[in-house]
Amino acid sequence: MFISDKEFLFLFGWGDFFESQLPSDSSSLLFPARVVCEERNLYRLQSGFDQVFWASVTGKMQFNATSRVQYPAVGDWVLVELPPQSDRGVIHRVLDRKSTIHRKQVGASSDMQILSTNVDYAFITSSVNADLNYRRIERYLAVAYDAGVVPVILLTKADTVEGSIEEVLAEVQNEFPGVKVHTLSRDEFQQADFLPEYLKKGTTSVIIGSSGVGKSTLVNFLIGEDVIKTQEIRADDDKGRHTTTSRHLYISRYGGLIIDTPGMRELQLSDHSEGLSNQFAEVEELIGRCRFSDCQHLTEPGCAVKAALDGGTLSEGKWRSYLKLQAEVRAGLRKQDRVLAAEDRKMWKKLTNDAKERARFKKRIR
Repeated sequence: MFISDKEFLFLFGWGDFFESQLPSDSSSLLFPARVVCEERNLYRLQSGFDQVFWASVTGKMQFNATSRVQYPAVGDWVLVELPPQSDRGVIHRVLDRKSTIHRKQVGASSDMQILSTNVDYAFITSSVNADLNYRRIERYLAVAYDAGVVPVILLTKADTVEGSIEEVLAEVQNEFPGVKVHTLSRDEFQQADFLPEYLKKGTTSVIIGSSGVGKSTLVNFLIGEDVIKTQEIRADDDKGRHTTTSRHLYISRYGGLIIDTPGMRELQLSDHSEGLSNQFAEVEELIGRCRFSDCQHLTEPGCAVKAALDGGTLSEGKWRSYLKLQAEVRAGLRKQDRVLAAEDRKMWKKLTNDAKERARFKKRIR
């Protein structure tokens, strides 16, 4: 089996988790490589500092795959063969992933779209202009938590804020306690001393966020080249334009790897129940303290959620966001699990009947 350079493997995030998945057959022609780019069913792989080539999956993998998740994605480690007299490799296997950041496929499909795999940190970028939206950040945090990666909030274009950037930073930190929050100004990337802390050799980070928040400008700085075209945001609504159209993995100036992703207009949750519970742990704790296990958090006595809303310890915005994201997650799970769908139908039927009974009771006592 081809053995990649140890220094390269360490830099690109190889470890015991992947090593244990290698075939025991020493005569195998397969060797590990990491997916650094994907373009129309072709994958650009890197197996050494000077070993970069394109590859496609085997016909067997295509035949056996039942969803997009079973194909390689940027960040994956794969076992590949490079036939003699050929400059194109053949991918035989995708190694198990340490982490997968994904979202629901846009449209009616229940399939998921993989944004990146095998990452350690997720930089959630949001500019401090009109694009700053706590509810959107909550979505990104739920996705990161569900993948088991460490989220980091980056407030970009800090030099454009009207007023004190320190106040904005404090407000965001207060809204998302326990999450590291940093500010970035376009002309002061060099002074951002927190970046080397995350982008150490052997780590992989992904940058996610909406269009026009400065992701491409940041990536160009991190890789030391103007590889990605950037565009100005629209002045009328502070909305951005898509500049990155596909995902790429690069080596940053600090040694760690960085994955750039296209700006997302929409980030729908699917099966992110664990990430949702992590992001809204305090909300679910309140729900667990309600007097009745089937509390609807409306008029029931002993409702901890209603008490928190009335007392101001839980904001209406966060509660509505939780309900909306929870509905998205359950909708995604229903498509994947018919049993859960049947349970949901029974639950909503019961809720409807209960609501009708309460309405009839109110009419009788008037």
